[in-house]
Amino acid sequence: MYLALLNESEKTVFLGIAYNMATVDGDYSDSEKAMINGYCQELQCQFDEKTMVKPMESLIQTIKIDSSERAKKIIIFELIGLAMADGNYDSDERKLISQMLTEYNIDSDFANRCECILNEYIGFQGRINELVLG
Repeated sequence: MYLALLNESEKTVFLGIAYNMATVDGDYSDSEKAMINGYCQELQCQFDEKTMVKPMESLIQTIKIDSSERAKKIIIFELIGLAMADGNYDSDERKLISQMLTEYNIDSDFANRCECILNEYIGFQGRINELVLG
């Protein structure tokens, strides 16, 4: 949704973080793969595992050092959406988000608000699909 607001470096780092987030629970689901592909379409780029996937700590630190609070919030919001995409926002994914909130000095309530709004969005999207496609 907001990835276009990131600079080129942040976009590349985001894709690496997103891949790590999608695979942290050991289940790289079809919905998570679709989300990564959607990010690449939105960012008009190709996902390159060789150059974009790095240790999570390194990616988190790059954003911590080089990015604004706005960019950090965009990244966290998008990652929570990714974690929720498979219907299983599990403890490993929550732990990564919590680590990022701490590293970026963002209040944990931000993640709670993101999750609530994304749940509403997912529900609303389901209602629209039912109306139009059902």
